[in-house]
Order: sequence, then structure tokens, then C-alpha cells
Amino acid sequence: MVSGIVTFVVALGLYWPTIMPGVGFWDTAEFQTVGPVLGIAHPTGFPSYVLLTWAANILLSPFGETAFRINLFSAILVAGAAGFVAATIHRLTGRSIPAVGGGLLLAVSSIAWWTAERADPHALHLFLSMLLLYLLVAWTQRVREVDPRRAGVPDRTADRLLLAAAAVFAVALGNHALTVLLAPGILVLLLAVQPRLFVRRLRLVAACAGVILLVTVLLYAYIPIRASMNPPLDYARPTTPARFAYLVLGLQFSGLLQNPLAGGVGPVVDFFATNLSMAVLVLALAGFMLALARFGRLRGVGIPVALLTVTWFVLVTVFARAYNDGFPDRYYLVPVAILALWAGVAAALAWDAVAAGAIRLWSRGFPLPLRLVAIVVAAVVVLALPTQRALAGRTDQTGAAGNQGAQWLDAAYAILPRDAVVISWWSYSTPLWYGRWVEGRRPDVQIVDDRTLLDDGYDTVQNAIRHFEALGRPIYLIRQPQQLASLASQYHLVQHDTIPGYSPLWELVR
Repeated sequence: MVSGIVTFVVALGLYWPTIMPGVGFWDTAEFQTVGPVLGIAHPTGFPSYVLLTWAANILLSPFGETAFRINLFSAILVAGAAGFVAATIHRLTGRSIPAVGGGLLLAVSSIAWWTAERADPHALHLFLSMLLLYLLVAWTQRVREVDPRRAGVPDRTADRLLLAAAAVFAVALGNHALTVLLAPGILVLLLAVQPRLFVRRLRLVAACAGVILLVTVLLYAYIPIRASMNPPLDYARPTTPARFAYLVLGLQFSGLLQNPLAGGVGPVVDFFATNLSMAVLVLALAGFMLALARFGRLRGVGIPVALLTVTWFVLVTVFARAYNDGFPDRYYLVPVAILALWAGVAAALAWDAVAAGAIRLWSRGFPLPLRLVAIVVAAVVVLALPTQRALAGRTDQTGAAGNQGAQWLDAAYAILPRDAVVISWWSYSTPLWYGRWVEGRRPDVQIVDDRTLLDDGYDTVQNAIRHFEALGRPIYLIRQPQQLASLASQYHLVQHDTIPGYSPLWELVR
């Protein structure tokens, strides 16, 4: 685990200067808010993430304001995922420096670095997926190393590893629905390692299934229980079975799937090459092929692990390609991690070849310094790619995590008079919620989001305006340009600027 710890420390050190210092916009601000107030997040609810960010906000209390702590939690999770990639490479190859190099390839990829800067449940999904991969590889090695004379005798260490993997899978399932796509690969691995596992070890299989069911039910029970307490953020108010299913199954987004083959595979290859470089893709393919060939230290475990990871890679990539979300790049995190893993494995096997050549040189009379030079050169080659990506990533990311969210929030609250109502949309509602519920600012201001329009029965902006006009409350609008054009034809609107490049507030003047 030393290689994993080193990778974690280096990755976190790279992320630290670029972590978003305050509140953001869009989903970022929601996730900076929903955990600390123990609210209900947008579909699919993300109960694992909500509960863990609530704990992280307490444990990381020495590190600045709440928004920064939740952002820091993402950096810790992504750095931890890189650490588990390195630890898995080390388990497969026995080489430390290539393992660190492979872990850092994930850490410095553009999408991993982006995720590490801000609050996002995909950081937890990546961490849990890589922890799950590490446990499954450890289980595979343990099963394959058992003394043949003890065939059929339960191995308690292997059983505990599999139970731990089941628990991690359940927590991941409570965090993100993408976890469902990991199940087929796990099944393939189990059958490849122990084809009769589901026949001879029914008690173990039942125990694992029980752990998954129990932990998942307990995590998702949080949603209706907490929703019944009327929390500050209560997306879709899932207190009935129908509303619970609407939230947890993500029915709101069911129409976003499209043909994953549209546009061919070129855009996908370009994405991975942009995040990791084409050289890493070639290395990853080489490592995967060497695993299938059971080359070197991979003999005995290479094929099962290759089957597991290729199943994960294909299923998640196809889904990410098909899901027409606002920012689908986040869905590629696990495939990026798998490519980094196999690139690290290929580098480790190449390292073995270089080290063996250096030993042969030494045995033929070449001086020891020449051997050391050969190993140093190999180390430089292995770490060159992640180092180059780290330097490029640091340049790309520095300044990306600015404090515009906090500046906009200050400006918006300075504009709003007492007892104002803000009819907003998601990207700007979320920082307003953060200011209202986390910072405790302006309890007199009421924030009405598009989601609130549905849950409170207004249905349309016009209905909400009529309702609050009747109450005599000041009304301000934050709407997208196409909606403002329609509203401007019905109401007299006065523009109040906030900060350059971000939405103004539009006062509705009677």
C-alpha cells in the first residue's frame, strides 16, 4: 500500500492549490448545500454522498468554510481513487514506481482533476469503484494462491475480502446509479475465478447478497425518513412511494438516452486521448493484451481481472456515450481509471524487462553504476507521462476554480430588498440556497426554483408571480434569455447587474 499512499499524497498536493475556494453554481452548489443541511438531492438522491458529506463537513471543520470543505472532500476522494489504482497495479505487478506512475495518470487526467476541484458525487463513485476493484483483485489473488491440498476448504481471508467488496458495492449503489453497470463485470470475474462459486459456496453468496441488500435499503431509507422531516432542501418531496420512485429511479431524466453509436467511436477515442494522451492509450492496450497472455506476474490473475475491467470499460463507456446529460464527461471517470491501470501494468512489465537487462549487464562485468543508470532511466520514462500531464493540468486548472460563485451571491443578496421573492432556475438557485441554508443569510428571502414551481403547485412562472403579487412581496427573476423575452412582453422588468459574465436580477415593477 506504500505506492498507494505516495500516489494519494502527491495527487492531493497537486489538487490543493486549484480546489474551488467557495460556493459554485449548478450541481456544485447543490452538493455543497445538501450534505451539510441533510437535505434531499436531485435524482437519484445520492444518499451515500449526502451522509458522507455531512460527516466530512464536520471532520474537515478546521479547513475553512463549508463550501471549501465539501470541495476538499472531492479532492481527497479522487486522490484516494488514484491511490487505489496504484495499489492495484502494485498488487498485479509487484512494482512500486510504475504503480505510482499509473495512479498519477488517473490523478492528472483532465476529468479527474476537474472532479477533484468541486463538490460532486462522481468523486465518491470513482473512489468506491477503485476500492472495489482493489478488493476484487486481492480476492482473486488470495483464491488463486490457496494451497491445492486445501481445495474446497473455505478461506476466511478470501471470504472477508468478498464480503468487504459486497459492502463497498452497496455503498456505491447508494451513491450513484452507475454502480449497476459494475455488477456484470463482477459476476464475470467471480465465475472466471471460481466457476462453481454459486453452487458450492451458497452460504457465502447469500451473505454477500444480504450485505448488499441490507446496506442499500438502510441508505435509501434515509430519503423518505428525512423528507418527512421537511428539510431545507427537499427535491421532489419523496414522502410517498410514487415520489420516492420518481426520485430514486431518475424518471425525470428518462428521456435523455440516445443512440450511443451516433457519431462513431472517434469522439470517444478523442476524449480519452485528450484526458490521457495517445501514448497512454497504446500502453493501456499493451497492458491489457499482456494480461490476456498471462505474461510475467499476471499469470493466474491476468485473465479474470482483464475480463472484469473490459466489461466495466465497455458498459460504462456505452452508457456515457448514450446519456445526453449537461456534462457527460463525468461518466467516463471509471473508464479513464481503467486505462490508467493497464497503462501502469504495461509500464511495470516493461520495467521488469529493463531491470532484467540491467542485471544481465552487471553479471557480464559492467559496473554497478551502469545498472543504476539503467534503472533511473526506466523510472524517468515511467513517470514522464504523468509528470507532463501534471504540469499541463496545473496550467489548465489554475484559475478554473475561482470565487465567482461567492461574488455573485454577495452581489445578488445586496440587491434584494427585505421579504423579496426570487424566481430562479437551477444554476443560480443552488448558490442562493447555499447562502440561505448553510450561511444563514437573508432568512427573509424566498427562493423559488423551477423544481419548487412543480412541488408547490404553481406549475408556471406566471402563476407564481400572480401568487406573490397578491401577497405584495417584491419579486425578482433570474431566467434564461429565451424565457425572459416572453416575460418581458407581459411585465415591466428592471435589470440589476451582479458581476460581469453572470446573470443579473430582473425586478418585476408593478
